[in-house]
Amino acid sequence: MIRKTILLKLIALVILSFGSCDLVELDSKPKEKQWVYIELSTISKTDTVDYFFYGQINKSIIKKIDNNDSEGLFLLSKARFVNDDDFLELYKDEKYSGELVFKLQDVEEIRLYNDDPVQLFDINELHESAKKLRTKNEN
Repeated sequence: MIRKTILLKLIALVILSFGSCDLVELDSKPKEKQWVYIELSTISKTDTVDYFFYGQINKSIIKKIDNNDSEGLFLLSKARFVNDDDFLELYKDEKYSGELVFKLQDVEEIRLYNDDPVQLFDINELHESAKKLRTKNEN
């Protein structure tokens, strides 16, 4: 009897934990994504770091931001960035997955794009990783 009570309490705790987490979505249908340029500023006790990325986020995140709801986390997928040589580079390689998670409260600016920035930049402004993706998409 005590085991059943403990098990039921544990199950209830797990269900409540998932219900309160903004990143976990129980809906299995695919989310509509939007290409964006996003500027973020993360503040720690010792430093402030600014990030500038292109990528895709769920359209529901844009609605949350539009409604001034800055609670929770969001996933930036298919991340791209302008490297130190001013070339658009993919964030994905053998080390990184190309996805990043940020706090909504860190968003400073978002610009919406209709297409992958790899297709929008001039070919001479692309890093080799982005050139490969563009060539792959054109074939």
